[in-house]
Amino acid sequence: MPPRIKIAKLAGELRRSQIINSYGCGALGDFPRISGIMSGQNFWHINLLNEELKIHEKDLELYLGKEFFVQVSSPKDAGDLNKAFTIPIFRFPRFYYCPECHVLDDYKYIGISPNGSQKKTNSQLKCNSCGAKLIPSRFIAACPNGHIEDFPYVWWAHRNKGKCDNPQLMLEYKGNTGGLDAITISCTTCHATTTMEDCMRKDALAGSKCFGKMPWLGEGYQDPEHCSASLRVLQRSANNVYYPVKMSALTIPPWSNVAQEAINKHYTAIDMIFSQLPQFWDMFLASAYKSMNIHEEYGCDEDVFIKEAKKRFANIEVNSEITEDWFIINEYKAFCGSDVDDPYFKTVKTTIPIKFSEYFDEIKLVKRLREIQVLRGFRRIVPEREADEEERIKQGIMNRAFAPISDKNEKWLPAVELLGEGIFFRINEKKLEQWEQQNCSRYNKMTGKVDEFHSKYTTFSPRYVLLHTLAHLIIRQLTLLCGYETASLKEKIYSTHKGIDEKMAGILIYTASSDSDGSLGGLVREGEAKRIEKILLAMLQEASWCSNDPICIESKSQGYKSLNYAACHACAMLPETSCEAGNSFLDRAAVVGLPEDKELAFFYEFVR
Repeated sequence: MPPRIKIAKLAGELRRSQIINSYGCGALGDFPRISGIMSGQNFWHINLLNEELKIHEKDLELYLGKEFFVQVSSPKDAGDLNKAFTIPIFRFPRFYYCPECHVLDDYKYIGISPNGSQKKTNSQLKCNSCGAKLIPSRFIAACPNGHIEDFPYVWWAHRNKGKCDNPQLMLEYKGNTGGLDAITISCTTCHATTTMEDCMRKDALAGSKCFGKMPWLGEGYQDPEHCSASLRVLQRSANNVYYPVKMSALTIPPWSNVAQEAINKHYTAIDMIFSQLPQFWDMFLASAYKSMNIHEEYGCDEDVFIKEAKKRFANIEVNSEITEDWFIINEYKAFCGSDVDDPYFKTVKTTIPIKFSEYFDEIKLVKRLREIQVLRGFRRIVPEREADEEERIKQGIMNRAFAPISDKNEKWLPAVELLGEGIFFRINEKKLEQWEQQNCSRYNKMTGKVDEFHSKYTTFSPRYVLLHTLAHLIIRQLTLLCGYETASLKEKIYSTHKGIDEKMAGILIYTASSDSDGSLGGLVREGEAKRIEKILLAMLQEASWCSNDPICIESKSQGYKSLNYAACHACAMLPETSCEAGNSFLDRAAVVGLPEDKELAFFYEFVR
């Protein structure tokens, strides 16, 4: 079982991977004793001198301008402050109500701890009048800039009546509908009464100002930058309260070899060597090689160790040439190159089934891979940043790409190391170009949608649609045989697109986990020649029909913002954790054709 991380002192525990996903900095969480917001990284109880907590991925460090990443770790000994790792959680929302006496107010005025103390600890609060357990507010308010605050109950109750000098609120459920109109908010002082009906409207809080509150960075902390965005009412547990902004990269040669593994472990000590004069580097590195037992532990020769260390540290400045496309291109080259057997990257070329020899140039078994996922920030309400500058100004959206997870410029970011396995497919470039020339006009409508919504998916092209759909269909078929659940398999699409000259036509289907074992070999086994032939044939047979046909196969406006053609949950869509494009840019017809036009199919010879 993956190690679990302690959250605050009494709140609970989380899995390692959750810390950069659904429970990252700024996310809301309901734990057994408290409903709260995960603190920013500057509040984490962590000893940065503990090298065991650090992980390195050189290219990612250069791109993000960080010295290292921190992988959360469960404490081996809670009494050892050098090993203990806890993440504080701040109580949020602050408004609670009592289901017995119906009082609604800030918890500091109506709550007491279970032992009767007035001290508000990280424990379940009780009403100081009747002793019933208090329930946190179901509603909160947030804006697209990431700010979040309590729902303005006082303002809402008095918005049509005027100001009350001493508001005393009550919350009651009346009626039998179970809807928002059954939730009544009343003031016992001035007798103002209203319901929560219409509170979820987009403009429900049009008269309420956003104060830029950022409670994950400390109680009372406000954004130093003025916010002019409108507040939106959200339910506390809704998915759109928190969208983590992450970046990931695979560890590929040369950073995957044994010398780099040794450097990663002793990163700080080796880094200090390069703060000395260059004429002493070789001498100090040779001494470090012996004192750190590099050969005994890693089997690495001294000259290789010194060469790799100098290559890595000699030019430590941030490389401005590194872009997100740079990662994709270099990963693709690593998969297309000669087979490698490194601790973090091992590929073995397998035989392409004869029936598919004209469709694939290469199929590789990726027996070992390492993926580093880094949490950079988060968004609220919408998962993507609005790309249109005029629209951003209209909505009051700030220029920053996402909400920050710290109020300081930290030299590290939260991350998680994932180990796994996969299968890499390289599609025949000549066959793919021929398909593109014949069918690119089919995707004019999808191209128009991408331009209209200023999509962040700059990799979009007809080629991407084919590769992406093929990856989804293969994943759905693999899960029937490899032993992994669909949600545990992921994709990476390597596709040529505007802005790059590199010809790419690859698909990586892989699984990776934070557990030290990584994977069990079930996925790689299915990539062997005889098995992959059966999988591809079964995939084409399954894809040729959907339970929603003919509606599905004839559609050109399905999915998020109508960015899918022939693709639905019954035939091509995957869990969100598996897809890199949010289940967009899919078209089953690109793979198997239309009933009246089989020539559209990339695999025409099999479906004609």
